[in-house]
Amino acid sequence: MSVMSLLITQSCAELELAWQSVAFEKLGISFARESAKAETTGVITFQSVSFTFSIQAMAHLEVAKFIFCQSDTSEFHSAIHIDFGPAVRGGNQVPAIVKVLLQLGVSLGQALQAGAVFWRPGSIMSGFDYYAEAVSQYADGGAFPALLCIDFDTSYSAIVQSRGLNWLCGQELAFDHTPLTSNIAMRYVVRLVHDLATRGSVDQKITVPGMTVGETVLLMPDLHKKVLSARLITAN
Repeated sequence: MSVMSLLITQSCAELELAWQSVAFEKLGISFARESAKAETTGVITFQSVSFTFSIQAMAHLEVAKFIFCQSDTSEFHSAIHIDFGPAVRGGNQVPAIVKVLLQLGVSLGQALQAGAVFWRPGSIMSGFDYYAEAVSQYADGGAFPALLCIDFDTSYSAIVQSRGLNWLCGQELAFDHTPLTSNIAMRYVVRLVHDLATRGSVDQKITVPGMTVGETVLLMPDLHKKVLSARLITAN
């Protein structure tokens, strides 16, 4: 199963033709062997990291959340599936490699006019324009694009629970946001996710600064369940 899929409105045959006309050298993409550009599967290298690719007809996707895109996937007829190459298996918990994967999605998506991106670990489908903007901001030093990669369940009382973060750092996040509203709590969650996705998991009980003066956030890992519980502690 691929990590990421670029969704295309063209037919599979049309996508295959478009793929052969892409100026890969200008994108900084090279192929594992000379003939691979004409093939529908193979290995490419981008920013010194290898990835596998596969061009296929559009298949059913189990989407948990749609971000800045229509929930009707019938407009898409083909897809480019991208995964880590053999040399970087397990790269999902190496932030620099994940960033390269996200950037590869932007480069290929722009060249092939992708309409949306499906991120399988979080079952998230996002509109390509939003995807490209969020990834570009991250590449320029901004926050990790949490909404592209992680689903957040707010159905629990005063708890925001992540889904898909474990793939990136080995832990899911459960943030107890009493007495905050869910909308305000997401500001804290996004910051915590950024730290976990870019620095790795937390393996001991610690406190970190909150968003306002006097606030702290208590982080309590359960290494057996692979869950990081977080709770806001106010000065009062």
